[in-house]
Amino acid sequence: MFNPLRLGLADRTIRRLSVCYWASYGLALTLYVVGLTASLGVRAETDPLTSAQALLARLNEQAPTSEFVRVAHEFGTSVDGARQGNAPDAVLLQLREVAKSMRGRTETRLRGIEVAAGSDEGALEQIYRSATWDDLNFALSAFPYWQAWLELTLADRPAQKAHHDKYLYAAKHGFRAAAMQIFQPNLVYGGWLGMGFMAKANGEEPRAIQIFEGLKKSLAADPKNPVYKVADAELSILHGKVPPEMAAGAVAGEDAETANLHAEAMMLLAQHRAGTHGRETGVGARQAAEKIRRIIDSGHMTMALLGDMLGYAPELAREGLGSYTELLLAEFNFNNQQWLTAIQKYHEFFMQQLRAPGMDFERFHYRHAVALLKSNINEDAAREAEKLLRGGTEPAVQQAATKLAYIARARNAEVNINAASRNALVTAAKRFVAQSPGDQDADGARLILAQQSGEPGAALRYLDSVKSTGQFAGGVEKTRYYVLAKDFAEATQTGKGLEGIAQQALAAWKALPKEDKESPQNQAFYYQLLAVTDPAPAQYLQRLMVQEQKVSGQSVTLKRAYLWCRLETYERLHQPERLLADIQARGNVPAESWQLEQYYPFLHRQSDVHLRLSLAAALAPQLKKLPEMERRIRLQQIDDRLLVGQGETAYTEATSLIKDFPHAGDAYRALAHAAQATKRFIEADNAWRIITEKVPPKQDVWWEGMLSRIDIRAGSTRPAAACELVTTVAKRLPAPKADFTAQFAALRKRVSCPAL
Repeated sequence: MFNPLRLGLADRTIRRLSVCYWASYGLALTLYVVGLTASLGVRAETDPLTSAQALLARLNEQAPTSEFVRVAHEFGTSVDGARQGNAPDAVLLQLREVAKSMRGRTETRLRGIEVAAGSDEGALEQIYRSATWDDLNFALSAFPYWQAWLELTLADRPAQKAHHDKYLYAAKHGFRAAAMQIFQPNLVYGGWLGMGFMAKANGEEPRAIQIFEGLKKSLAADPKNPVYKVADAELSILHGKVPPEMAAGAVAGEDAETANLHAEAMMLLAQHRAGTHGRETGVGARQAAEKIRRIIDSGHMTMALLGDMLGYAPELAREGLGSYTELLLAEFNFNNQQWLTAIQKYHEFFMQQLRAPGMDFERFHYRHAVALLKSNINEDAAREAEKLLRGGTEPAVQQAATKLAYIARARNAEVNINAASRNALVTAAKRFVAQSPGDQDADGARLILAQQSGEPGAALRYLDSVKSTGQFAGGVEKTRYYVLAKDFAEATQTGKGLEGIAQQALAAWKALPKEDKESPQNQAFYYQLLAVTDPAPAQYLQRLMVQEQKVSGQSVTLKRAYLWCRLETYERLHQPERLLADIQARGNVPAESWQLEQYYPFLHRQSDVHLRLSLAAALAPQLKKLPEMERRIRLQQIDDRLLVGQGETAYTEATSLIKDFPHAGDAYRALAHAAQATKRFIEADNAWRIITEKVPPKQDVWWEGMLSRIDIRAGSTRPAAACELVTTVAKRLPAPKADFTAQFAALRKRVSCPAL
């Protein structure tokens, strides 16, 4: 009978998820395919198919024969769970194949033992008298026995009507084999019970009655035996009576009248299905529906009754049960994998917003979400599952809904590659990992979180927590490599921890698949790592020059990466002047903008001011078509002139810079420094004034300009002229930097101004 506490989808859905993630420093945007195995049962441990497949994996040539016995018993639990839970046909068919495989492995194990004994008849006789033989002989009968129950269940499914006779014929062999195991009483009784149901399914009622009565006689001393109880109940149904357990009205939460109506309805439905009470005319189902409507109308509906009703959904749905008709149809269509129709019926049922005391529809909401997912309506599936997480959902449903929401969000992100879908996926993945850290698919969620993390440290922690990396076909290794690539790119801007990151990235490089190593972008990054870590930079430089020639006609991204390598190696060799030779070797061929973007920071960080001046002079003729880069290098050149005492040249160059860039504030700053250095104080004061009138007092350059103007006026023939500036600055205290405050205090002492 259908049990509502077993609601869930037992089949496994294997999906591939493309997640966008990119590595910095010119490496291309890459789509990663991440393996995602989705087991959508309410509980992973109660998913019959998952459990059965795990049991099959335990049966290998090294397993002790006692393990085959244990697996046979546990497999029975999985089969029973699938049948009692009204699992979809596809699940039963897959379980049937698992049963066949289990028997096959048992036969292989037995053959191996016989081969090991060779032609020694004494050794073979010893095997056949041992516990080893007993174990394997039991397993050889038990697996076909459980297969027979699956086939009997399939024969009764409407969707399998075309294969009805085939399944019954196959089931008969399994039950007969079990019934002949005289040294295994449980198998004997179970086999005969199956034969009784076979007779009933074939319309052979006298034969079925004979078998069930024979079982009752055999088990008369043990009336509590489950086989005895089932046989007794079936005899009651075949004789047109209410089964004893139903008549007892033992369903919790039902009053006597409700319990009797419930039991009578179920008896009528069982007789209807067995063909003993109006199957052709529909009288049995119609009478059962009348009794159920009385319970519904009285407000005494229970989850136990609903569970039993769902077991007879095909018979009851056509009779009309008010609000519950749509739910019966939804469940019937769900179990037959008619997902779109199931979705429609679930929606119609939930739109009624039933307020039934004691009724809990959360698991049906979950089934609705599963149907949406099966139909690839992923956004709605995620939302339906996430609704269940907002209230006090029971733990089993919450766990299942959390996983379903993650799977749906992952699928949705695969086709809707945007910030909203990625953010929703990250939230769902975090929730799933927190809820079910040991789930077989949690590693996939961790990999997604690593790929989506904007912080390299967090991404690497997620990757380190992946327990099984092999299932992702190199996805973990690729992600680690690109996370470190991003981290390395950021470190090149600060220079902090560059070598340590490079060493980690080199280790990740070794784990990359061959095809990834051959990628031009990855090759370029590999050379960047070597530029920082290669213990023989001179030899590395030779290899680099050869590699640069290979990519000379390729993208600017690659050429930029290799130029970075060259400049980094010059510094490691303590030969920065080699860049000057490179520039001079170009002759009249101007540098391109991407090259100048690399040259400028290299020039700026050189400690040798004369080298900086030489580099600026060599680049000057090539800058006319790149005004922004020209301005930056000319400013550096003026500052360097002042450092080496070339004040007049600096002043001339600053004046020329103002003419070429009349709206550039940093050009006026350069002129102010140069004029001040050459004692052109009025001009310096005027240049600083232009700056301080244009920028707000919060900026450092305002303080630099005002303090310079006070200094200039304090040293002039009219030091009192500085007082108005002192007053202005005093009103802006505190200064953004302590140095400015100290300078201002010293300047106030130099000038005699009225008390402020």
